[in-house]
Amino acid sequence: MKATDRRKKEKLKLDQMMRVLFRLSKRLTIQLINGLFGENFASSDVEAIHYGNAEFVLDEYERIIGDLFMKLDTLRGPVHYHVEFQTLNDQSMVIRMFRYGFEKALEVSAGEAEDGVPLVIFPKQIVIFLEENEAISDELLFRMRMPDGTETVYTVPVLRHWTLTPRDLQERQLFALLPLKVFSSRKSMRLIATSGLSDDEKRRLFAGEFVRLNETIRETLEIISELHGKRQLWLGDIDKILRVLDSIVNYLYRNYGNNQQTEEVSRMIKTFIDPEILKKGRKEGRREGLQEGMQKGMQKGLQEGKATVAHNLLKLGVDIGTIAEATGLTQEEVANMNERT
Repeated sequence: MKATDRRKKEKLKLDQMMRVLFRLSKRLTIQLINGLFGENFASSDVEAIHYGNAEFVLDEYERIIGDLFMKLDTLRGPVHYHVEFQTLNDQSMVIRMFRYGFEKALEVSAGEAEDGVPLVIFPKQIVIFLEENEAISDELLFRMRMPDGTETVYTVPVLRHWTLTPRDLQERQLFALLPLKVFSSRKSMRLIATSGLSDDEKRRLFAGEFVRLNETIRETLEIISELHGKRQLWLGDIDKILRVLDSIVNYLYRNYGNNQQTEEVSRMIKTFIDPEILKKGRKEGRREGLQEGMQKGMQKGLQEGKATVAHNLLKLGVDIGTIAEATGLTQEEVANMNERT
């Protein structure tokens, strides 16, 4: 597959995952909007959430497609938002944001006027960059010079997602963005894969990357468990978040690991919730049953996950001390696994 075709396929997959994460329960979606745009909406302030058209036809030869447009019907009136997701730094991104914003403004502002003068209302915008790039600042901007010589600066805020830890996302109540933390490993793995290093050196570097990746997975699952225990995450939202997490991890292991690792890590995530106990809890209609199912499933999933990660890293030749640090197991437990491997 050509590099351009692969990037398009990856972008399409990422867009699909983003749509899932921005279509969680109303409460979580409002928290996400609040965290990204500095709003302070309560659930009671928002009457409805709408997802708008993202494709704009400029003429018969050109069309542009944005990532996500939302409208919140609030007590103070409708508010429009535009979110773009980027993996690579793109110097033309801010120009595209202006074009997206202008086209959406024309679409939603038809008939708007103040004192008889047409009013074009831009959506509130943000770009979420997922992969590390120190050239990316906290905002994108460009200057516009008007026919009369005056200038104005157009700015779009940026969320540099790779700078935030899972705990940072928890504190800022950006729960929906938790599974995207594992995506930050892709750049390093891609650079290793395309380097001119020897196969042995690549294996050594990949082992280190998978240590960091699995530590991120473990921390993310622990936070999800904590949030459920505090009743800040509902079962339906957890299911969607875990499906996105599983999809990204599968992508990374499939491209840079091996099939056995892919199946084991996927199983770790899928067994995070014990389905049999959850089924029993739903049937009996008991909150205690659901709570028991979540907690037992999470404990089981985390413990199995630690063992899975430890076995994989032992096979890659990672030292016992590093494995213990990455998994939270004791060195003695890892050493016992090594004897059985």
